[in-house]
Amino acid sequence: MTKENNMHHHNKLLTRLFPLVGLLSLAACGKDEKPKAISPAEVENPVKESELTTVTITADAEKRLGIKTVVVKTDNVQATREVGGEIQAVPGQAVTIVAPVQGTLRGGAGLTAGQRVREGQTLYSLVPLPAERDLLTLNQGTAQARTQLQVAQARLGRAEELLADRAGSVRARDDARADVALAQRALADARARQGAANGNTGGGQALPIKAPLSGVVQRVTVTSGSVVTANTVLVELAALNKVWVRVPLFVGDLRRLGQGQAVTVRPLDGGASRQGRPVEAPLLGATAGTGTADVFFEIDNADEAFRPGERVAVDVTLTGAAGGTGNAAGTAALTIPAAALLYDATGGQWVYVRTAPRQYTRQRVEVQRAVGDQIVISRGVKAGAEVVTDGAAELFGTEFGGSH
Repeated sequence: MTKENNMHHHNKLLTRLFPLVGLLSLAACGKDEKPKAISPAEVENPVKESELTTVTITADAEKRLGIKTVVVKTDNVQATREVGGEIQAVPGQAVTIVAPVQGTLRGGAGLTAGQRVREGQTLYSLVPLPAERDLLTLNQGTAQARTQLQVAQARLGRAEELLADRAGSVRARDDARADVALAQRALADARARQGAANGNTGGGQALPIKAPLSGVVQRVTVTSGSVVTANTVLVELAALNKVWVRVPLFVGDLRRLGQGQAVTVRPLDGGASRQGRPVEAPLLGATAGTGTADVFFEIDNADEAFRPGERVAVDVTLTGAAGGTGNAAGTAALTIPAAALLYDATGGQWVYVRTAPRQYTRQRVEVQRAVGDQIVISRGVKAGAEVVTDGAAELFGTEFGGSH
């Protein structure tokens, strides 16, 4: 092959290779240069939450707001469980009131179950009926007296007609008039006895039925105007000087309930709490579906602040381990006063921490539970930090423009 032929073959080979090299170069460039992702939003100069929630006030403002702080500390907190309870009357403390004699009841129209009554309060008035009479006999007596009067009046009319015809005597007419008067008297007496049976005594003597104790009406079995016999049950009352609290407790917590351990009973409306003493009573009820069993505690209720059927909150203190007895064991936890905890509009939980003189930083916290007037914090603040109690709400308003 000549030199010219070699050059021609070389140029032809390069012509075929150049397009392939170009394609490989473009593929390599496309692999290295990916399209840049477009962000839906961008935040310029992002700032930490703590830098946005620091409030600096003057010494006069700090005094005017009455700011006070406490140091977050680690306390030995008892394990507690808040459960719902129901107030019940103490079994055996109920009184049943019965009618002493047969009679008709008056009064007591507004007496209903759940109503409170005082010792000595008149519940009913009982109009006695004669012991030898009943309602059927009295009705029959009235009908008989009415018939006798009609007969006597007919005889009187006949006697007057005979006297007018000069066929009768004046004496016969007078005797007929006397019989009519006697029949009228008998009918009036029969009607009076029937009226007494219906309670229409016209001022006759009535027996007052009074409450023997102060308590609540459990059951009413009669109404005003009823005719009752002796020993008929009228009302059932329950004493309220002491009441029981029924607490459905999880079966797994029963073994952690210390022997003789009292509980704290709190009304749902935020009233004063009271101590409940355990009652030596069997488990009177259990719910298989929820895995709970009923335990009972007794509280003093001389002022009748609690009433049967009322729902309450019960704080139960538990021991540290299942099967334990005695005092409840405690665990170390960070606590702050309840007054230091704040909530925002979305339910977020915050405290203000003094980070420098007259400088307070709002920090988010996570609450584990409440124990009395203390709040157990799981995270958000550290031991030794100073949190604001008095004036925390005012700082919150100052930060968001609610106060000046």
